Amino acid sequence: MVKVGLEIHGYVNVELTKKKLFCDCLAEHGESQPNTNICPICTAQPGSKPMLPNKEAIDKAVEIALMLGCKISPKLMFQRKHYSYPDLPNGFQKTMSGSYSMPVGVKGSFLGIGIQQVHLEEDPARYEPSTGKVDYNRSGVPLIEIVTDPDFTSAEQVESWLKKLMTTLSYIKAIHRDAGVKADVNINIEKHPRVEVKNVNSFSSIVRAINAEEKRQAKVLESKEKTIQHTRAWDEVNNQTHFMRSKETAEDYMFIPEPDLPVIEIKDDYLKQLKSKLPERPDEKIKKYEKLGIEKENAEVLASEIILAELFEKISKHVNPTLTAKWLRREFVRIANYNELELDEMKITEKELTPLLKLMQNNQITEKTGQKIMNELGSKLFDVEKYVKDNKLEAVSDKGDLEKFCKEAIKENPNVVQDIKSGNDKAINFLVGQVMRKSRGTASPDEVLKSLKKLV
Repeated sequence: MVKVGLEIHGYVNVELTKKKLFCDCLAEHGESQPNTNICPICTAQPGSKPMLPNKEAIDKAVEIALMLGCKISPKLMFQRKHYSYPDLPNGFQKTMSGSYSMPVGVKGSFLGIGIQQVHLEEDPARYEPSTGKVDYNRSGVPLIEIVTDPDFTSAEQVESWLKKLMTTLSYIKAIHRDAGVKADVNINIEKHPRVEVKNVNSFSSIVRAINAEEKRQAKVLESKEKTIQHTRAWDEVNNQTHFMRSKETAEDYMFIPEPDLPVIEIKDDYLKQLKSKLPERPDEKIKKYEKLGIEKENAEVLASEIILAELFEKISKHVNPTLTAKWLRREFVRIANYNELELDEMKITEKELTPLLKLMQNNQITEKTGQKIMNELGSKLFDVEKYVKDNKLEAVSDKGDLEKFCKEAIKENPNVVQDIKSGNDKAINFLVGQVMRKSRGTASPDEVLKSLKKLV
């Protein structure tokens, strides 16, 4: 059996300050020309000192740790992690990990997987070995690292868990969504030492790297080769890992507390304030929605986006939850896709959706009319109830009117009626369509069908 642990790295979404961790430079992710968002601090010019950490980055890191059920450390401390590489202008990285670490959070749990720690650090620069060029734009950008216990037992479990993790963190807009995530993957099968596969850059690559390394380790044990704990790189092209170096220890990095930065105290009032703003986790929402009678698949879709979850919870106080879930999942998402909008860019709110769904629930308008109104709302907001009255879109409920439309359709289409009488049951659908056209979509298709069968 394989055992897998992850060290997940993601860029902190500092959407308000848009600044790096220890200076006022723009925290960017590849949008600018190389070496344009830099200063003496993030390029480690002689005599430069770091500014106090970006508070927004600290807040987001604590929120992430809380969402993952971690115990928050009473004090946070940055350390110097020393290594020599062109992407690190100081010769060390400022991080909360290491020998004397005071990470943001420890001993958490998320969907059955233990969280060892959550910590904050600065990103190194970008180095291209093929050209020798270094771009310092991302040097000092705030980076969150989430370290799990080796609790995963398959690549598929890892992929599913990671998707749910990203959904959860999207609730608090904690991770920069366009910058992606990467992971160092720790893998070992029974009797083989742990191997770390560095810098795997996508969910699909993580799955393939785990499967490839699991097979490699099995072959190594079968051949009785000598095995040692070491670090490997992922070869995306050839779908295999290859040896990088023997595994470093904490001593190799010579961790020392960062002398230019103070220890950060985490006070109870500060924690209470952050906790009060945190939403329920998606997995908690799914359980709650299922108790309301929502099918699991629909519950998972609603919980996958906080916009859908918030709309559902507001509207379902006044409208049948099953109807609400169905329309948010299908029609609200359809309108967003049609208009090429993200869900949080949609202008339609519960103010429009609640009366619309109430009208359908009470059979005052048909589903087809509801869809047409949703189409219109996608372009321009309006008072739904007034719109229905002004455009005479109320469902045909008068049996006399419905029978009149049906008789007209039968009289105008004698050949279709003959087909029906000859045993072509499907031909009646044509008449249903004619009646729906006459009623301008305001008749109930079920009632139309029932009436036509009776009359034919």
